Amino acid sequence: MSNVRDIKSAPLDPDDFMAVSRDEFIPGTQFPVDIFLKLSERNFVMILKEGAKVHFDDMHFPEKAEWLYVRKSDYHKCVGKALTVAGIVLNSDKISIEKKTVVLSRAADSIFKEIEHLGFDHQALEHSKVISKSIQALVEDKSDISYVINLMANLNDDLIRHSMMVSAVSVIIARSMKWTMATNLEKLALGALLHDVGMKELPDEILDLPRHAMNREQAASYESHVYRGVEILRSMPSISDDIISIVLEHHENAPGQGYPRRLRDFKINPFARVVALADCFVEIVMKSVNNPNPKNAIAAISFIEITLGQPFHKPAFLALKSALNPPS
Repeated sequence: MSNVRDIKSAPLDPDDFMAVSRDEFIPGTQFPVDIFLKLSERNFVMILKEGAKVHFDDMHFPEKAEWLYVRKSDYHKCVGKALTVAGIVLNSDKISIEKKTVVLSRAADSIFKEIEHLGFDHQALEHSKVISKSIQALVEDKSDISYVINLMANLNDDLIRHSMMVSAVSVIIARSMKWTMATNLEKLALGALLHDVGMKELPDEILDLPRHAMNREQAASYESHVYRGVEILRSMPSISDDIISIVLEHHENAPGQGYPRRLRDFKINPFARVVALADCFVEIVMKSVNNPNPKNAIAAISFIEITLGQPFHKPAFLALKSALNPPS
């Protein structure tokens, strides 16, 4: 099976398949599903059967084969495998935290694709919980915000990098506010991880456009991601109201100048207050289409406090400031 050109193809329904990156499969492990190449719009060739153990470097792919394909109905298995491997990596003392973060981000990327293509169901929820708990564990090991920022700054996918960093910073803020209940920290980490899940519904022409360059219609489309995120999560009855509020309210602020409902501080969900601050902070320290020149953590605090006029929940902001300047 070393040459994929020797395997016969067959016409199949393209709607039954989804594209995946080779990075989603760990070389040397058993593949949890059948894997295909796409030769034409309706022709797919199976290159690996479920259970096979193959290194991609040993295979001769056609020059234009940029993606692999799996059946949509099998993708849950791919995510489960990615989480299993991530769990092994995260529990190893011999692997650097930088490598662990990369593996964790790949698993998170798989979950976001799972939600995008298969919907938000019980399996996607359980998979998301695994990632959010892993982020909490990462913060326990390295609670220094600047270290967390540097750790995640070079992850590939913008949405995954942002979501993971907001989740980590939210947990750091909550701990600095003396939140101790495990259930609250888990809820916060999960809601923060999923806060921008509605972004997957936006077209690239909106995502690639700086917000200051958007016209009114484009800005309205961008801001709709909070409502779409709520719709996605509400498909699961077991999602708590607090997590729904995080997704809906993470762009609100204390003076009532945020969106979508211009809520003032006392009306904003307590979890959403924390995530709103973490979201803004991460936007300032992370390079993106909206921020080509990110600031360091200390400068970001100053920018929020002086330039923005500190428009966030005061106890949360003081906790973030304290986390950056812990008492000696």
